[in-house]
Amino acid sequence: MERVSMMKKSCKVGGVLLIAFAFAMPSPVKAQPGNAANGQKIFLEKCKKCHGEDGSGNTNFGKSLRAADLRSADVQKKTDADFYLQIDKGKKNMPPFGASLDKTQINDVIAYVRQLGKK
Repeated sequence: MERVSMMKKSCKVGGVLLIAFAFAMPSPVKAQPGNAANGQKIFLEKCKKCHGEDGSGNTNFGKSLRAADLRSADVQKKTDADFYLQIDKGKKNMPPFGASLDKTQINDVIAYVRQLGKK
């Protein structure tokens, strides 16, 4: 009988700890919506050389690097997380911009690139 009572207490304590642990865990970070107007300014400063003003990649430098057409369906189907990682860390011929752009600025560029896909 005493053993059953101890088991019940252990289960109650374990359940309380489990619930407390669940609330103590940080919630997953949701993508922050960016400001496309700010993103356009950054894009024109940092991205235009390769991707062109319209995002097509149709510049001499962009063609030589085979820069992606940011307006294309293939590019636009990427997740914001994919865009974020590529802008932050770079990929293939694209240099990383994580050292020169903060999280908000990267999210702003993503918002602007999303608009390019709608044109």
